[in-house]
Amino acid sequence: MGPQWFECFLTQCDRERLINIIGLLLFISCCMFLKKSSFFLFCFVFTSCFVSQKQVAHYSPAVIKIDTSIAKQKEMEVFLAPYRFNMDSAMDKVMGISAVPLSKAQPECTMGNFIADAQLAIAKKQNSKTIVSVMNYGGMRIPYLSPGNITKGNIYEMMPFDSKLTLIEIPGSVLIQFCNHIAKYRGWPVSGISFQIKDKKAVRILVAGQPINEHFVYLTAVSDYLANGGDQCDFLIPCKKVTKNIFIRDLLMEYLTDLTEKGEQLHPKIENRVTYAE
Repeated sequence: MGPQWFECFLTQCDRERLINIIGLLLFISCCMFLKKSSFFLFCFVFTSCFVSQKQVAHYSPAVIKIDTSIAKQKEMEVFLAPYRFNMDSAMDKVMGISAVPLSKAQPECTMGNFIADAQLAIAKKQNSKTIVSVMNYGGMRIPYLSPGNITKGNIYEMMPFDSKLTLIEIPGSVLIQFCNHIAKYRGWPVSGISFQIKDKKAVRILVAGQPINEHFVYLTAVSDYLANGGDQCDFLIPCKKVTKNIFIRDLLMEYLTDLTEKGEQLHPKIENRVTYAE
């Protein structure tokens, strides 16, 4: 009867509290044999062992739709008002004007050409020997931007990540591998380089209008994300590289500002940089 009674008792009592009570009794007993100088150390160590660990007993997942059907909370609106005003003022700043729609598509698109060209232009300011620019397709986070003003907020939407400009020295043989990788994924934004896609591989690769040379080293502008192997670009990891303290979205704004100061609008075109071979 003893073991059965004890088992029943444990099922009806809070086991955690029972353990803590036993621990407290042991603690008091041990304190009687400890020296005063050791009391506080023992107290800290011992009580740490009996800190109650809580666990979630039950949870119910639910999908909560956030839309206009949810009433606004006046208190929260008042609290956010000054922050919203400052944020809107900053994000509504016009950085430039696009004369054409900016769209995201493969194998080539106007949005991609804008980003790749901007990256190459700003990279050349850092090192005039930069000759190629590549941006991964997934880096563009909006599908379309209408002609007209391009605001700072638009650029943040287009390129929300904190990726930084990286100048990387890519041997011709590795650059061919890079182009094959891009071809496999149906085309990414590029500048300073062109090729055709055939059987998911790059053919007729031209760099600055010249056939690619496997033995040359091409200084290329990419994001640190790609340079460090992101988007399955592990082949770029061994290449010598320098990461600049410039966010990709900031160089896009700098490029637009440069155009505006010259009285020009953004006008990217489809230039057959990446096409499918017939």
